[in-house]
Amino acid sequence: MKDINTILTELLEESGATVIITNPEDLLGLQKDGLKLDPVVSITPQEHVEKLFEAKKKLALDILNKIPTLPNVPIPTIGLLWKEIVGCVLFGNNGAAISLSAVLVEYALKEAIIKNKHSNGYNAEEWNRIEKIEFGTAIEEAKELNILSDDNTVRKFQDFKNQIRNPYLHYNIKKITKGVRANKVKKLDIKTQKVEEVQLDTENNPILWPYAKKFVDKNGLEEVLNFACCAVDLLLNKNYEK
Repeated sequence: MKDINTILTELLEESGATVIITNPEDLLGLQKDGLKLDPVVSITPQEHVEKLFEAKKKLALDILNKIPTLPNVPIPTIGLLWKEIVGCVLFGNNGAAISLSAVLVEYALKEAIIKNKHSNGYNAEEWNRIEKIEFGTAIEEAKELNILSDDNTVRKFQDFKNQIRNPYLHYNIKKITKGVRANKVKKLDIKTQKVEEVQLDTENNPILWPYAKKFVDKNGLEEVLNFACCAVDLLLNKNYEK
């Protein structure tokens, strides 16, 4: 039988893969059978930071022009949230950017409710109330106040709540990664050394969840950012008639 290191090397070269996924318990057995792992090279904290920033700088330059422009609204907290979102995007923290975008949409909706009821934008009693209500309740209230003026818009906010806001803020990783499949995966039976090509569904595979989530985060980021910007424009660049 071939050496396990030879088998894995051949599979990587053949498929062009950069990741090997295994059960942690199997990994211990593989190491006993002679699997060689690259030694962890010790570097200083400064070297670690320099390498990190070098990699993130390239990522930031590649993605900078793809970030949408937030509508101009004179609300400092909106601007602060957006800066935090952009910071996450530039450092490749797409999941965090999506989560904060969900926060931004909910916050903008509550700002709109306040603006609708109090033209100066602040009322202590009303803010204490609005901060305690759930996003779904805020959507219904905005509908009653005609802030969300048609059923299609209401439905978009409800869909955003159910499909993005709730799964990400509650970290429902199984729901986030539902429907993601890894195609043409080379599966190695470590006992027989038989290799077969399979399709893996990630929904019920916790080992694959982190990889699937990175895929979902990266591919869903642009749509979420655009929705957040459109929501801010719709909700806060509007004159409410009494």
